[in-house]
Amino acid sequence: MKNTAIIIPTRLGAKRFPNKPLAKINNIPMIIHVLNRAKESKAGEVFVATPDDAIFQVVEENGGKAILTKANHPSGSDRVYEAYIKELKNNVNLIINLQGDMPNIKPNSISKLEKLMRSNDCDIGTLASSIKDKNDIVDALISETLEGC
Repeated sequence: MKNTAIIIPTRLGAKRFPNKPLAKINNIPMIIHVLNRAKESKAGEVFVATPDDAIFQVVEENGGKAILTKANHPSGSDRVYEAYIKELKNNVNLIINLQGDMPNIKPNSISKLEKLMRSNDCDIGTLASSIKDKNDIVDALISETLEGC
């Protein structure tokens, strides 16, 4: 039987929305919403991988488990990998990389991914959705370009 970990990579230093994980939605930090949805999925043990003491503390204060990582990772996937190597490699063999900015993720979506990964013998997976409207790509590129100016 494979042991599953849901690892949520997150950091405060995003350029487009600094401090986003601690932004409050209904008076609860965004990262806690994501953490709670992941727990509700019952797909595996949930961890937040972060380089930031403030996020670490908020997660721990809200009953979650956090793993401190280096600050200079080029991507969330690198942060997930460090958390896995640092603390989970001996106990986990299936990883769900759950984005930290998805507070409205349905727990059932996480559970479905875990089942899909098991049936297809995958070791790591990330939830994604199809782009149904070409304008979504253009809107994202324009937004990225404007924020980079």
